[in-house]
Amino acid sequence: MQKLPIGIQFFDSLREGNFLYVDKTEQIYRLINTGTFVFLSRPRRFGKSLLVSTLQHLFQGHRELFRGLWIEDKVDWKPRPVLVINFNDLDYHEQPLERALTNHLDRLAAEHQVQLQAEHYKDKFQELIVCLSAEQKIVLLIDEYDRAITDLLENEQKVAEHIATLKNFYSVLKTTASNHIHWTFLTGISKYGKLSLFSDLNNLLDITLDERFATLVGYTQEELERYFPDRIEALAARFAVSRAEMVEAIRFWYNGFSWDGKQTLYVPFSTLVFFELQSFENHWFATATPSFLIKLLRSNQVAAYELDEIYADNRLLDSADVNHIDAVSLLFQTGYLTIRERLPSVAGTEYRLGYPNHEVAQAFRQYLLADYLGPRVGALPSSLTGRLQKALRRDSIAEFVLILNSIFASIPHTIHLPLEAYYHSLVYLILSVLGFEVNAEEVMAHGRIDAVLELPNRIYIIEFKMTSAQVALDQIRARGYDQPYRASGKPVVLIGIAFDKEKRAIGDWKSEPAAEQSQRNQ
Repeated sequence: MQKLPIGIQFFDSLREGNFLYVDKTEQIYRLINTGTFVFLSRPRRFGKSLLVSTLQHLFQGHRELFRGLWIEDKVDWKPRPVLVINFNDLDYHEQPLERALTNHLDRLAAEHQVQLQAEHYKDKFQELIVCLSAEQKIVLLIDEYDRAITDLLENEQKVAEHIATLKNFYSVLKTTASNHIHWTFLTGISKYGKLSLFSDLNNLLDITLDERFATLVGYTQEELERYFPDRIEALAARFAVSRAEMVEAIRFWYNGFSWDGKQTLYVPFSTLVFFELQSFENHWFATATPSFLIKLLRSNQVAAYELDEIYADNRLLDSADVNHIDAVSLLFQTGYLTIRERLPSVAGTEYRLGYPNHEVAQAFRQYLLADYLGPRVGALPSSLTGRLQKALRRDSIAEFVLILNSIFASIPHTIHLPLEAYYHSLVYLILSVLGFEVNAEEVMAHGRIDAVLELPNRIYIIEFKMTSAQVALDQIRARGYDQPYRASGKPVVLIGIAFDKEKRAIGDWKSEPAAEQSQRNQ
């Protein structure tokens, strides 16, 4: 087996070290023949830096590194000067961004054996481009263009300062493009700052949602099975399952990212770590805590159950106003939501969004639940989670409500919201984190079901209200929410739950069939 390139972002190190490389050069060939200024947004750990490094060596004519790959006999391999600016290499936390850019450009100039005369970072950038293009136009590759913005989204003053600095920096491209630059590729995580930073570049081609490049980075299902067959077989043997069952388990946990609603992808990093550790865990999610996103969802009062299915249009997905950040837009751009379906029409394209896979869904729900419960509670005690699971599995709704109310009582009153969506979200998150499959907000012909909870031995249809349990139960019956589930052959239990905002608890519940006497004021 070839070694797994975990954390390797340099194409030469990967190839010279005989690490496994999933060949993306056919799409790279298409990329370099598309546009003059090309922009791509993808979440972290998706292989953007490796792509930039691959492009660097391709344009520098290092044919030996591409031996055996699709592109080997497709280009002339004539070297061209390449300038790579990687914002991961800039230290803008301990010093002003202007100083960090100045120092970085001096280092780049020294690497290219150029002596810069200019003092200002903008002038240095322009001088470096002009010097490197003295004999032929250069290729400019910019990695993590937005790092100095997305790292500091909670610091509005710093973000404003960095946007002003970067706008000045990137303005050089307009004046140098036609005479000095052959091709430019810019990549980053978000689109925040793209419009303001590149407003002068009217020929910037954004391929983020371009179907031709939907699988440019990330692993497809076909690539996973083609490049990792021995490891899949080893895992099947380890877990004592068939190869087909193992492939399905890997798909369930890690596949699902999509930018066209058709082709789905694995994050390279978490996939490689999974194969190395041979353990189904949250590998991609564990590399960063989405604290800013959690705060944004709370401030925007986005219900947790809504994240399972959200509809958006191009304006929302392309949202790039760093001063008015939309929670759903940022969740999509950072990879916590993905495109499940693309719905084109003459009125414009609409997208159905949702969690990409089990890894992201479960980990993000755990962080959301911790935020809903507050720092004093943090996580649910294992004793309570065990009791909740047992109560549901043996149809003890009274005990289920009693335990939920004990959880509600432990939440600091300062973070309570007197909203149905708040309590609905809490119940949804608790059940999801416990491992129950909760189909929240399922659309029916006559409305939306608040929650459908399917267990091996029964199905619960749940409706939440701030009025009364009877009103909730009546709505389930009147709208026939339960009818599609009767054909399953499992007992179907209808539950109406009413929240009491004054007591910050479930004040009333009713079930049908009435397995137990209705309990009030638990």
